[in-house]
Amino acid sequence: MPQTLHMKLTIDGHEVEAAVEVSERPGPRRLILPILQRLTDTVVQIAEQSCAAKVSCQKGCDACCRQMVPISPTEAYALAALMETLPPQRAAAILERFDRTCEKLADADLLDRLHDRHALTPERQRELDREYFAAGVACPFLENRACSIHSDRPLACREFLVTSSAVYCQNPTADKVMQLPLSAKVSLALSDQDQNWLPLILSRDFVSAHPELISATTPAQNLQQILNSL
Repeated sequence: MPQTLHMKLTIDGHEVEAAVEVSERPGPRRLILPILQRLTDTVVQIAEQSCAAKVSCQKGCDACCRQMVPISPTEAYALAALMETLPPQRAAAILERFDRTCEKLADADLLDRLHDRHALTPERQRELDREYFAAGVACPFLENRACSIHSDRPLACREFLVTSSAVYCQNPTADKVMQLPLSAKVSLALSDQDQNWLPLILSRDFVSAHPELISATTPAQNLQQILNSL
């Protein structure tokens, strides 16, 4: 039986209220991901309305799709479940792109370091991010310069919008690329609850090595914990 959870948050001075239905029984944490996606979209929408500068991102501007995308284990399981719903031919094409991308990263001496990323210092992690982008490998879900899973894209992708010129995205640096400021990042709150995160390109390996578990808490409790950490 689903239960109705009433949410009330203050985001950047705006009160947001919503009633969402969640299961009363414990289940995989990914069951609350659609709610977190809608919440992220709301945070971004409020930020766009509050920001004096206009977001410059447009369809076909795919530079950010060549960056290392951080996702939570919850999102990795959700992507795996999504792949199972795709037509076999389309799923096979995406998996082939995963393979090709991993091969390119290995050739560039980046794949092992991505697996060991958490052992690196923050500066070494930033250096790895720059090398990843320089390798020019696109997200396996990128098709015809657009996200092929746009409605199911990761939280970090939803949150990454820029107000600087798209020209600077071709060679991103902190002093040139200006991100849309967000008062809350749902992606970080979810990763904190998962106590882990990983590069999207490694999601297949992660899911294969770590079978999905049923959460000890209910979806409503999971959602409340994430909201409390925003």
